[in-house]
Amino acid sequence: MSTRQHRKSYVRPLVVPLIAIAFSGYFAWHGWHGSFGVEARRQLTVEADRLRSELETVKKERGALEHRVGLLRSSNLESDMLDERAREILGFANANEMAIVASAPQHAMMNKN
Repeated sequence: MSTRQHRKSYVRPLVVPLIAIAFSGYFAWHGWHGSFGVEARRQLTVEADRLRSELETVKKERGALEHRVGLLRSSNLESDMLDERAREILGFANANEMAIVASAPQHAMMNKN
């Protein structure tokens, strides 16, 4: 009867722990940098804060516009507001009023002198 002796392998006992470390590293990487990871959550939080502040700005603008529209309703119509809007849109002025055009370029006025 013959027996065979084998030398002990140093690599064989390390195979399972190395595979476990590799899987753990893979999941840790994706847990931090993946689409549902810590970095993605931080970026979503920053984006949500930016959008909240933008929403507040838009709400304030909407409130101002609703107030101006409310002034133009027939129940509480202000004649000054209506007159201002009509002049602005149509570009008219009364005969006894002086009109100042705000869109005239400055260099054109300097060339006249």
